[in-house]
Amino acid sequence: MYRAQARAAEAALLEVQSIAMLIEHLKAEDINLRVTATRSLPAIADALGPDRVRAELVPFVNDSTDDEDEVLLCMAEQVGKLTAHIGGKQHAHELLVPLEQLASVEESTVREKALESIQTVARCLSPEQLTDHMVPLLSRLTLKEWFTARMSACCLAPPTYALLLQLLPPTAPAASAPPEEDAAARGGAGAAARAEVRQMFKKLCTDDTPMVRRVAARNLGLLAKEVETELVTKDLLELFTGLAEDEQDSVRLQTVDNCSALARVLPAEGQKEHVLPVVLDTTRDKSWRVRWSAANKFHDLCAALGGEVANETLCGAYESLLQDGEAEVRTVAAANATKVVELMQVDGVLGKVFPCLQQLVMDPSDHVRQALASVMNDMSPVLGRENTINHLLPMLLTLLRDTNPEVRLNIISGLQAVNGVIGVQLLSASLLPAIVDLAEDKKWRVRLAIIEHTPVLAIQLGAQFFNDKLCDICLAWLGDNVFSIRVAATDNLKRLTDHFGTQWARDHILPKVVQMHIHSSYLHRMTALYAIQVLTESLDVEMLSKEVLPLVLRMASDPVPNIRFNVSKTLEKMAPRLENDAVEAQVRPALDSLVDDADRDVRYFTRKAMQAVSAMG
Repeated sequence: MYRAQARAAEAALLEVQSIAMLIEHLKAEDINLRVTATRSLPAIADALGPDRVRAELVPFVNDSTDDEDEVLLCMAEQVGKLTAHIGGKQHAHELLVPLEQLASVEESTVREKALESIQTVARCLSPEQLTDHMVPLLSRLTLKEWFTARMSACCLAPPTYALLLQLLPPTAPAASAPPEEDAAARGGAGAAARAEVRQMFKKLCTDDTPMVRRVAARNLGLLAKEVETELVTKDLLELFTGLAEDEQDSVRLQTVDNCSALARVLPAEGQKEHVLPVVLDTTRDKSWRVRWSAANKFHDLCAALGGEVANETLCGAYESLLQDGEAEVRTVAAANATKVVELMQVDGVLGKVFPCLQQLVMDPSDHVRQALASVMNDMSPVLGRENTINHLLPMLLTLLRDTNPEVRLNIISGLQAVNGVIGVQLLSASLLPAIVDLAEDKKWRVRLAIIEHTPVLAIQLGAQFFNDKLCDICLAWLGDNVFSIRVAATDNLKRLTDHFGTQWARDHILPKVVQMHIHSSYLHRMTALYAIQVLTESLDVEMLSKEVLPLVLRMASDPVPNIRFNVSKTLEKMAPRLENDAVEAQVRPALDSLVDDADRDVRYFTRKAMQAVSAMG
């Protein structure tokens, strides 16, 4: 009994000592010690108990908010985790004191983490605590001289308003069943607190510092989602218009998001009267960055304002973005073309949008053409078969002959969408000549790009079409004059074999390899070995043993040393896939015949292959 008490007392003493050590580390000169101790704040709080946390730890943390940014970042995160250690939700508001200071520091990452923790604490507050502590905190941040505090106030306004509306709604929840006068009082307190938040946000939207106005503009749409609909028109539309006309383009950049947010909460009349004019202004803004923002999210604007407005008014605005003087704006407008077209009527698209797209096909900027090519194919399901044939195919053919390989590859990689609309026969008649021209292009890099996308075409167009139209081209690449093309062609055959199966390889690839392994040019014979090495993993064991291995063994006596040492490398690659009988009866004797070759490279690779075969056991 006494021993147990002694052990308990000793453990308690060690615990107190460890807590004291952690607290001392919070004051240490070494920043690493302070960071480590700060991460242990929840553990310290758990050991201290609620009373000491409130009386000692929280004031200590509050006095330590002038530390290095690394420590403050950790502190901002850990303080938000102390709600379970402070003695219940009735004391949670005490954590807002140090977090308020952390939300005012200069380092943005610390402020962001502090804001997250403030919201965590705020969700634990009662309605009375919310109005007595959270709203005053927001007010103090709004009135502080240093602009970073006011930026934090902008970010806190929407979540604070949402909590006020949730905990103190205009009509008190029936489930709580308070006396009628208490319900009225609570509803009145909530309305007053929400009005105060809206007033504070209005002050922030007209702040003298552009950075504060920028953050306010970024949060205006979030606040609009929370504010009662009738109050959006009364209190927020004026702020929205003012920020949209701000002299700083960094503030106006947030206008597009605000347009989408307000369009989703306002009725149709309000959208046309207040939001639509601002949208049109952003597409004509003097700053290209604002126009870029409008082009980047134009499909969101169309979706928010509805199909009727998109077809009647926004179609012309999108036309101006596609013809913008800045290549960056045209690029992002082209990249979103399919999303925008999906929201508009086909007649309007063909009449206004497509003439602009036809100009972009020949745009001097490679980035514009690449962006257009990446989405052009996906328009075919929207346009339908007839319009795809009459309007889209000519543009695709032009892009397929573009001087930039990325443009051509973007078209080729998306042909499946066009194939599903117009059918493989028409597609082959229209696009195959262009693909064949690219496959035989004088520039080897162009041929290489087509090789890399051939498996994509094979999957999209099907085995029959591929065998009839493209298979011979793929096999012809094995005899190309450029080494990189021949190597890429062998890799291409492996990918095709993985897709079509070993029987397809037997019928189409193997005859070509047989033909090449006795070719007069040693380069062709070398390519045959490369092809076998690459295909080894894709072919079945029977085909390797009976049809491929004899070809390799016959090449072991080739007069060219490069062929002979590649035979050794090929046998090394094949051996793990072959049965033991074939390895012992055919592979080992062939390697034995090469191990004493007159060429030292042949001897080296043969010994290496023999070691690998022996290691197989």
